[in-house]
Amino acid sequence: MIRNLTFPKECARKLIPKFVGLYRVLSALLETSNYELELPTELTKQHVHNHFHVNLLKPHIASNDALFPNRTYPDPYDFCAPDNAEWYVDEIMAHCWKGHKIEFLVKWNLGDSTWEPLANCNELTALDAYLALIGAKDWDELPKPMDKPTCGH
Repeated sequence: MIRNLTFPKECARKLIPKFVGLYRVLSALLETSNYELELPTELTKQHVHNHFHVNLLKPHIASNDALFPNRTYPDPYDFCAPDNAEWYVDEIMAHCWKGHKIEFLVKWNLGDSTWEPLANCNELTALDAYLALIGAKDWDELPKPMDKPTCGH
């Protein structure tokens, strides 16, 4: 169970799996109902202690190969992007006018999307692709809402 693990603020806790890993049991401390697990280096670098109470663990039940042939296990959870991961813009998905200022919904390569001001997007090739998709030659030709601006952010 991930209840006592800490994650970066960018990680939406409701999207994190409730249980992670398949970790080998190194020893059982029966008097305290704790188990010592062999943790991957990603967790030990985050200073996760390798002793867990039995209430935080769940036994692994292997898939029946006869019922589920060729089933593969999911890749280990990455605990969000590491601090040194590089973020690249995949695409610009939308725009929003706030008065005379414009913001763009940027989809990043690591899966996140954020609203960014024009100053952060002005030199992006993704902006050129978005303008071509909309049929505008420049950002100031992008459609503006008729009523009050509503961006949803």
